[in-house]
Amino acid sequence: MASSSSLMHPVRLRIVQTLLGDDALTTHQLHERLPDVPIATLYRHVSHLVSHDLVEVASARQVRGASEKTYRLAEAFVNPSAEELDALSKEELLTAFTVFASGLIRDFGDYLEVGDPKLHADRVSFAQASFWADDDEIDAFGSTIMAALERLLGNGPTPGRRRRTLTTVIIPREEANGSQDGHQEPGAAE
Repeated sequence: MASSSSLMHPVRLRIVQTLLGDDALTTHQLHERLPDVPIATLYRHVSHLVSHDLVEVASARQVRGASEKTYRLAEAFVNPSAEELDALSKEELLTAFTVFASGLIRDFGDYLEVGDPKLHADRVSFAQASFWADDDEIDAFGSTIMAALERLLGNGPTPGRRRRTLTTVIIPREEANGSQDGHQEPGAAE
């Protein structure tokens, strides 16, 4: 069973981040992308991730009498459907979200590595906003975002266009007193 604690080791998290950026890699290809990690350490951590269902063997072939395996991130954690997410335990959901967040970290790190980053000029932003909305308002908000995004999804590469990624996360927040209705409990301090 997948466990978010399996990702808490920095080498394992880097392996997952690397696999998010590529379809499938051998341990030697992982080592090329993570040259500071000894190959024996990579083998050990890849094995750990496989045993915890976070990474799976994509293929295997014989090379000079040995089996060379190609690994990929487990399908359940790449782009799970709403139905697949509903079927996950709390621990598995945390793992799926950790993989998702890990991908964001990798993408931002890749951006920083290319030249001299100029966030404003490159239209890079990241922010968090909390607001009050009921389910219908959230559905309308999502529809508005999708309508705007659909106008861009058909664009192809042309001079002046850069490939960009939009990431959204909407999470309901409990108030400190446990109330979600926006009203303080009787006797609560102002």
